[in-house]
Amino acid sequence: MRSHMNNIRVTHLLGCQSEDISIAQHQEFEGGVSEVTSVQEVAILPSGSDDWVIMRYDNTLDSLIETLQNARTIIEKRRDIEHHIPKVWDADDIIDTYDSSPDITLKELSLRSGWSVGELLSLLTHDANYHD
Repeated sequence: MRSHMNNIRVTHLLGCQSEDISIAQHQEFEGGVSEVTSVQEVAILPSGSDDWVIMRYDNTLDSLIETLQNARTIIEKRRDIEHHIPKVWDADDIIDTYDSSPDITLKELSLRSGWSVGELLSLLTHDANYHD
C-alpha cells in the first residue's frame, strides 16, 4: 500500500492556552486495485492525557468550515470542563459532532456532551418520546 498525505497544522488560541489542530487529506493506493481511497479529516491533536478527536469532512468548503467549527466547539467545551464550568451540549452540538465523526462511540459522545447514552440514543434515532 502506498500513501500520499497533505497535512496542515494550525493552532487555536484560548487566552494564554492553545490547542493544535491538523487538517489532513490522505490518499491510499493498493497494489492491483484501481480505486484510490481518499480520507479528509480534521484532528484535534492530543495534549496531555486527551485522546485524539478525528472528524471527517467531504471535499466541500462548507463541510470543512463546519468541521473546523465543531473542532473549536469541542476544544472550548473541554476547557470549560477543565475550569469546572459546567456546560452541557445542546442537541445541535451533538448532532453536528455525531455527523462529522463517524467513528465516535456513544460512550465518548456521552462523556463530551454531558448527556446519558440513553438520551443520545433517543435524540439520534429521533425517538418521538424525546423532549429537549
